Amino acid sequence: MKIKNLIILSSIGLALLTSCVANKKYILMQNAKTSTASDTSKSNYQLDRTIYKLQVNDILYVSVASTDENISKAFSHSMGTPVNLQIPSGIGSLLYLIGYSINPSGEINLPIIGNLKVSGLSISEAKELIDIELQKYFKVYHLIVQLAEMPFTIIGEVNRAGRFSGMVNQVTMMEALALAGDFTTIANRKNVTIIRQNADGVKVFKVDFTKADLINSPYYILRPNDVVYVEPLKSRSIGNFSSFQNSLSTIIPLLTTLVLATNTYLIINR
Repeated sequence: MKIKNLIILSSIGLALLTSCVANKKYILMQNAKTSTASDTSKSNYQLDRTIYKLQVNDILYVSVASTDENISKAFSHSMGTPVNLQIPSGIGSLLYLIGYSINPSGEINLPIIGNLKVSGLSISEAKELIDIELQKYFKVYHLIVQLAEMPFTIIGEVNRAGRFSGMVNQVTMMEALALAGDFTTIANRKNVTIIRQNADGVKVFKVDFTKADLINSPYYILRPNDVVYVEPLKSRSIGNFSSFQNSLSTIIPLLTTLVLATNTYLIINR
């Protein structure tokens, strides 16, 4: 009787392990708000769209188009319309060569105009400043000023770590994760580190990818030069297995087979 009770308890334990092992550590955006097509109010999240202020080493795309040949020639290397370009890790962006990098003094050096201090300004403020200077020399022109690229780095437990750089307005954490090939099986999704540069220095934050309110976080939208570090789970290896979950996925079927065989044997010989 004791053996039979032990087998029953073992079967229940194995079933529980098989069905719910470490799910809370692996499922992203848990307890997310949902809604029907007719009622979207329940699922609204507020993105933090704080206006980005330019910093040293940012690269500005400046395009000036005009019928005046002088201005067209001066800005000819940066004319054209940006395209959606994803630069593979380890390869520099072409925009580093044709854009205007903000130097340690917070300035960019533009043709004809010369040095302009733009660090600490928003993109629209920088455009307004350049526009004022251009009006001193030209009457008719079309000015485009944009952040040339959105570089960020993802390291740690992702399938494709590296530095990514694209001509996009913004990158969310989910988009960055997709570019990095998703988390590995041993990634700690509950404790992801964001290293962010700002005018005051470097700050370090922690975010939890398993929580739906990640969308409300001021760090959900990455900033230029952010570094995302994904640490491993504490139970990262057992013997030759890559993780505790992988170990269980190998051991549990064997134990289940053993328990079922023992149960069958006891039933037949009861």
